[in-house]
Amino acid sequence: MAAANLSAALRAPAHPMAKAGYGKRDAPDQDPPRADDFAGLEPREAAVAGYIDRLPEGAAIGYKVLAEELPDYGQQACRSSLDLLTRSGHLRRVRVHITLLEGQMRWVTRTYFSRTARDADWWAAHVRFVRGLDAPGQPPAPAAVAAVEEPEPGGRAARSEAYAVLAGLGRREPRLQLSEGDCVELEHLVGEWLARGVGREQITQALTSGLPASVHSAGPLLRKRLETKMPPSPAPRPEKDHPGEQIVGMVMMCLFCDEDETTTTLDHGVCSDCRAQIARDQAAGLTGDVPETFLARPRAEVDVAARMAELRSATVRPVLPAPRSRR
Repeated sequence: MAAANLSAALRAPAHPMAKAGYGKRDAPDQDPPRADDFAGLEPREAAVAGYIDRLPEGAAIGYKVLAEELPDYGQQACRSSLDLLTRSGHLRRVRVHITLLEGQMRWVTRTYFSRTARDADWWAAHVRFVRGLDAPGQPPAPAAVAAVEEPEPGGRAARSEAYAVLAGLGRREPRLQLSEGDCVELEHLVGEWLARGVGREQITQALTSGLPASVHSAGPLLRKRLETKMPPSPAPRPEKDHPGEQIVGMVMMCLFCDEDETTTTLDHGVCSDCRAQIARDQAAGLTGDVPETFLARPRAEVDVAARMAELRSATVRPVLPAPRSRR
């Protein structure tokens, strides 16, 4: 019902903007828009995601604003939808420390949206990449295909992240058990996926979904999938600072409250307290669509001139017959 009644394409241009320096930001290196961008989401989340995707940068996309602009959904429903979009890798909220040309420094809040779903590792790397530095005292972020473990003295060489993805496939899908030789042989292909911005979970999903009933040789099957489904190589496109500002720091924060990753633990962009509140609302049945009887209805067109004439005629006192004379 909600998806059918949604007229987001008409309302999006009039959507309110956030205060200067705040609001929606488009994440870099997204795929071009397609009709099935959000086909994997539930209808309500797909409708909300499609609406946000059409909004310009700087638009306010908090759940209260969305509830005002999308009358089919209440505030709890919009908050629940945004939570699911963060879990699916489409949203993250960050606090950005910027320096203005006049020397002033301030923190602003921005909500990054990506029509291409990203995993948690990608979002964490994006935060490091945008701010151009790592946390004080922390080593630089590792490359996508860097070793995931340090070799023991005298032990065998450390394995790459790509090798770890391949070696873990058998635990997810028993039909894809690979030998060490198979992992080494396919390692460079998975490494190329990682270098193109695809996360480990997305690669695993692409390799394990839609398998035939029986797999006789996992190695050749995976090679064919890795080669034919290879994603396009994105052109480096770092976010540009807006005129008059320079980003000097950035931290991830909860999508719904002011707590950031330095004061609380975030799970896919949402703190435990907010997620617990959403779970309570869902259990109480408060996150559903607005009942049809409560939806706003367009006013019927009224012929004003005819209506006024009708009212005037109703107020005119009737002419009574003259009383007959008595004799």
